[in-house]
Parts: sequence; structure tokens; C-alpha cells
Amino acid sequence: MKPLPASQWIERCASRIVQMDQQLDPVEARQIARDLRSFERTAAMVPEAAVDFVAAELARPNPRFERRLAPRD
Repeated sequence: MKPLPASQWIERCASRIVQMDQQLDPVEARQIARDLRSFERTAAMVPEAAVDFVAAELARPNPRFERRLAPRD
């Protein structure tokens, strides 16, 4: 399967993020998507799988990473 262009990957990822948390606005969702695209592991996944992976990881008792609580610059 041919990789998606970065802009398309980010938009699909942002759409999935908003589906999971409808309180996020699209700008914040796109910033989160860009963050996910910057990590090798999640960037190698299809966008929807990357979001689902992160959500599942955060739901674990001891996630391998933490949700960022500080606002993004």
C-alpha cells in the first residue's frame, strides 16, 4: 500500500481524533495529528490505527507515555 501524503495523513488522523473526543476543536486535533506524525511508530500506521493505538495505550494501567497536560505552543 502506498503511503499517504503527510497532509492527507494529518487530516484523516485529526478526523479520527475528533470522532473520539468531540470536545476538541479541529485546530487542536490537527496539532495532535502532527505530533503523532512526528513519531516513527505512529507515522508508520494508517492514521486511524495510530489514534486507536494511542487511545489504547493511554487506557493501560502503566502507559509507555503520558498525555501532555500543558498547552501546545
